[in-house]
Formats: sequence, structure tokens, C-alpha cells
Amino acid sequence: MQGQYPPQAQYPGQWGQPYYGPGQFNSFHPPRRRGGPLRLILIGSVLLIFIGVSVAVLAALLGKQSTDTTAEPEVSGPSIVPTATTKPEKGTAEDFLLNADIYRTGSLVEQNCKAAPLGNGNLAAQKVYYTKLFKCLNDGWRPIFHDLGQDKPDPGLVVFDQPVKTPCGNFEPLSGRVLAFYCYGNQVMYVDVKQMNRAFGPKQDLAYLMTIAHEYGHHVQGVSGLFYARMAYLQDHPEQKLESSRRNEVQASCFAGVFSKSVEKSYPLSNRLDEFKEQSSNSFGDSPDSPEDERTHGQATTQGFWIQNGFNIGANKACDTYAVSADLVK
Repeated sequence: MQGQYPPQAQYPGQWGQPYYGPGQFNSFHPPRRRGGPLRLILIGSVLLIFIGVSVAVLAALLGKQSTDTTAEPEVSGPSIVPTATTKPEKGTAEDFLLNADIYRTGSLVEQNCKAAPLGNGNLAAQKVYYTKLFKCLNDGWRPIFHDLGQDKPDPGLVVFDQPVKTPCGNFEPLSGRVLAFYCYGNQVMYVDVKQMNRAFGPKQDLAYLMTIAHEYGHHVQGVSGLFYARMAYLQDHPEQKLESSRRNEVQASCFAGVFSKSVEKSYPLSNRLDEFKEQSSNSFGDSPDSPEDERTHGQATTQGFWIQNGFNIGANKACDTYAVSADLVK
């Protein structure tokens, strides 16, 4: 088994060492195309191979960008703070998932994070875009990690247009639908330049923002211990694999929404909130006609719900996706 594995968060109780189920592979493909204009759907995928890797798999339904530079519409929609209604035994994995300290860490500090231009979307341009955004992600989340007592090195970032070898497997550009993924084995995010450019081109920058912020959300789950608690929970509740996967994925998207709120003024998003709402509600998720055993991420409307909920609440208390009913993660 390759790679270095981050230690389990210190938490009293019964769930012991992190669980890495051997041979687990949970992939997802874009929804089938339906009638009407061509639509590329942005989706995320979880890939767990021994150590776990979260893969974002993307294609986008792209609406028109707003040309109004003065209006500041509000993102209407969800604004809930989930509250656990059950009381599992103290110290269990389920208790951690429901009551993790990350939910009490508040908002991210407002970031000065003007988006870098994507130019023609080539390797050099995407590197500039991601490097700048990645610094904002690190600056935004680092104080949250400090509050959790987790002062660890920032995660890594690899932007590639050639084959890469990782502790989570080897990947080639334009492989399937994989556009970006986070590897828990070495705490590095990988972005496929060619796939991103093919799916979005260089103009749909909100897709790039939500993609990398979602993957960073998986890093948040690792640092906070949520990833390891989920693996431990699944040892005793394997029948919950699909629903747990959906809760995990929409939580990462919720964390992406919280981060997006911190860059609303500087990115800026203030005059693009209608576009943000439309894209978040139509660009991530499982197809409505996906087989039951492939529903790992939640429908597009569910993904939009949690991205917007994170944005509207603007704090990590919005993201306790393990405390809500199954209908909110369907």
C-alpha cells in the first residue's frame, strides 16, 4: 500500500483506527443525454481504493452569463442549519459524523480573491487560475483547521496534461469523465487540464471554482476526521454505503458553498449570483434515471441545494449533512 496516510482525528470512543476497505471502487458516469440542446452535466465521483480518493467528474449545463454589472440579486433558496434528532452512543463514529467540531467553527474569513483569467484554457493559464484560487482556499480554511487543533501542511495541487501516478492510482488526461480528484493518500488535488477545457472551455470559470472548492471540501473532511468516521461507520453499516456516499458528496459541496461566500465580493460573485444559482442547481449530481446502485452523489437539485445552503448560511454549521432526512440527500 503506497503513500502516507493522515492520522485519525483524536476523538474518544469506540471507532479505533481508520478503515480503508480493500478494493472499494465507486465510480459514476455522466447522465445520458436527453432531447433538446446539448447539455454537459457537471458531476462528482467518489473513488475509494484502499486509502480513499474522491473524484470529481464533471460536465456542465451552462446558462447565459449575466451582463448586468450593477445588479446584486440574492441567491434565493435553502437556508437551513441541520440539527441532529438522534443521540447515538457517545464516542461512536455516528456520534462524530453528527456532532463533529467542524460544524461549530463558523464562517471563513472574507478573502481578497479576484479570479485570474483563464485565457485560452491551456496548461499555463489553468495553472495560474488554480494557483491563485488554491491560495485563497488555503488562507480561508487554515484558520478553521487551527480552531480544530489541526495545524497541518497545506494540501498539494497538481495540474496535469500528461499521465500522472498517485497513491490512489494512475490517471491519464481525458480518461472517462474524470476532471479533478482529491487523493487522501498524499493529500493532493489533481486537475486534468484537457478534460476541464473540453468540458467547459475557458469561459465557464464558475465551473472551475466549484470544482476545486468541492475537492477541497474533501480535504476538509479528511483534516476534520469526518472521512475516517465515515469509513468506520460503514464497517458496521455496509447497507448505508450509497446514502452515506451521497451525504459525503453533498457535504463537500456545502463546504464549497461556504468558501464561495468568503470570496463573493472579491472574486466577484455579487453580480453573478443568478448564474451561480443556476449552475450549482444543474451542474452536479446523479441522473434522474441512474440505476439505484449508482446513486452516489445526489441529484443535481440536491447538489444545488447544499451548495446554496453553504453559501446562504455562510458558515460550516450549514454542512451537517448527516443530521438531515434521507429526502434531502436523495
